[in-house]
Amino acid sequence: MIVSKGLAHISESSIRNRLIMAFALMLVLLLAVSSVALQRFNTLTTSIHQFVDQQARIAFLAQRANQHAQSAALHLLRLLQTPDRENRVPLYAAMDAALADSDAAIGGLERAGLMDGGDNDIRHLVELRQRYGESFQETVELIEIEGLPKARLHFDEKTDVLLRALLASTLGVAGQQQERMQFEVEQLEADAARARAFVIFLTMGALLTGSVLALLIARSIVRPVHKAVAVAEAIAGGDYVCQVPTGRGPEMGALMHALDMMRESIASREKHILRLAYVDTLTELPNRTRFMELFTKAIDAEMEVVSGALMLMDVDRFAAINNALGHGVGDRMLQEIARRLRSVVPESHLVARLGGDEFAILARELDKSASGEFAQAMLNELRAPMMLDGQRLDVEVSVGIVMFPADGDSITSLMRRADLAMTLAKRRHDGFAFGSDIASEAPHEQLALIGEMREALARDEFVAYYQPKQVLASGRIKGAEALLRWRHPEKGLVPPGRFIPFAEQTGFIREITPWLLQHVVRQTTAWYRSGLEIVTSVNLSTLDLACPTLVPDVKRLLEETGLPARLLCLEITESALMDDPEQALRHLDELAALGVKLSIDDYGSGQASLAYVQQLPVHELKVDRAFVDKVDQRPKNAAIVRSTILLCRELGLTVVAEGAETPEELAWLASNDCDVVQGYGIARPMPADEFAPWVIARHGDTGHHQT
Repeated sequence: MIVSKGLAHISESSIRNRLIMAFALMLVLLLAVSSVALQRFNTLTTSIHQFVDQQARIAFLAQRANQHAQSAALHLLRLLQTPDRENRVPLYAAMDAALADSDAAIGGLERAGLMDGGDNDIRHLVELRQRYGESFQETVELIEIEGLPKARLHFDEKTDVLLRALLASTLGVAGQQQERMQFEVEQLEADAARARAFVIFLTMGALLTGSVLALLIARSIVRPVHKAVAVAEAIAGGDYVCQVPTGRGPEMGALMHALDMMRESIASREKHILRLAYVDTLTELPNRTRFMELFTKAIDAEMEVVSGALMLMDVDRFAAINNALGHGVGDRMLQEIARRLRSVVPESHLVARLGGDEFAILARELDKSASGEFAQAMLNELRAPMMLDGQRLDVEVSVGIVMFPADGDSITSLMRRADLAMTLAKRRHDGFAFGSDIASEAPHEQLALIGEMREALARDEFVAYYQPKQVLASGRIKGAEALLRWRHPEKGLVPPGRFIPFAEQTGFIREITPWLLQHVVRQTTAWYRSGLEIVTSVNLSTLDLACPTLVPDVKRLLEETGLPARLLCLEITESALMDDPEQALRHLDELAALGVKLSIDDYGSGQASLAYVQQLPVHELKVDRAFVDKVDQRPKNAAIVRSTILLCRELGLTVVAEGAETPEELAWLASNDCDVVQGYGIARPMPADEFAPWVIARHGDTGHHQT
């Protein structure tokens, strides 16, 4: 329990404190091992010193005493064998020196014995030495007093016996000391072994303790680090709701807190990024990217089992509103439209802003009839007046509707068809139109022709054909309409209906029209210089009329060629006039100022009124071929054409009837005072090199200037 509490306390301390504690404990253990080892080795050293100073000294003294005793005995034996006194004198000196040395050694043994606790063998040796010394002295005295025989007898009976005992005793003492020395050596070896074992034990204990402590500290560090790594990997994998542990200790606590802050920060930033990527910031609706993603998923999951409708919607004349009231009002209008769409579109459907003034609605499980009702409900909601900055705005929108899977099997085809339906609704001013109202998609060869048009323009494969315009009153050819043809090297002559609509859809018409204008102006100039005055007409599309370089280009061509501006007529469709009336009127005024004639083409097929037409600087109206067809047989067509002729005459406009094919139609138009007629009843379109001879032949002269 205490250990676990201690480990828990360690794990909660800082990594710095844990490392300090570990190193401190390892240092203490090392100091303990070193201290014990030093103490043991000091003890062994002291024991060795005692052994050398005591036991070895005793053995040495015993051996020395033995040697000197033997030396003194040898000198005594020589004395006993030397009869001359004079010869014995040197022997006495040597014998005395040997006895003195023996006495010194015995004295040293006696002192050592006293220091060692009074060994009995040493005391016995000392006593034998005293007795031997007395007997030795008696033998010496007998030599001088009683003679050598008495002395020899005394030596053999007493002195030699004591000498042998003394020698035996010294040898015994020396042997005993050797045994003690051997015992002491064994004791020292045993102490050394015990010290070595104890030091090894302490070392192993220190290593084990250090290893356990290192393992515990490593685990206390590695486990939280692993948890931190797991959290980081979870965050990297996109799991921003994973639980971040608190972590023990200040460092791990700070690390986990930093990870938690990082998780929240990344989650917040990713949420913001996703919002920027998928949400339109102005209207708070899903943007194009999000809509296309969800639409793709819906088609992939539901194409075979669930029907639905895709609706594209944009605001009519939004650019004019922006220009007139400012982008701020335009933005608030888009926000209000988004709010109204959210209020009318059920949650089961998807509404998004694709960009600009374009919105999209994905309605699931609706058939065509229900889609039409739903679209009408949206139109009713959006047509309610808006009050922005004290300004009342009446908003009109156009909606294109396609059904899936009936109208397409891919998101690309559905979006394209819905966009075409929206354009159709805008042109008809019907509010909404279905994709099924549009002709089938172009075949592959037509799509291939679109890709070849740019190369055809570079290779000069386009040619201009001219269809004559005849003045009914005089029967003379006063004008011609330039019609574009494509002379394909493999497919032959491609009619305009096969490529002009796609050129307009793709915007390539902006490159074709300048080419056509240049060729027509040059051709008309050539006719004019040859004495043939023909007012040549060129059709302008919506994109052409909106092009900012249109007027400068026309002016440059007239100046370069010297063609009188009255011999160039530009035809504009009603739809081109209605898409952006203000810009159209501005460009038409500039063209009229140049002296160019202006004509409204296909009049009656659009929504332009005579009240609007009278504000335009136009010179003529071309009645659509739909009303000219069988005008002599259909009273309604006749009434429309007759009323148009009368109104145009009051407005001072020339009336051109296009599409007249039969003599009966030409006769009716002439009897009703139509000014100019154009159609197969006069002539088919023809190349430029055939046009002038045809006109000359029809007029029956060599070509004077026509007035």
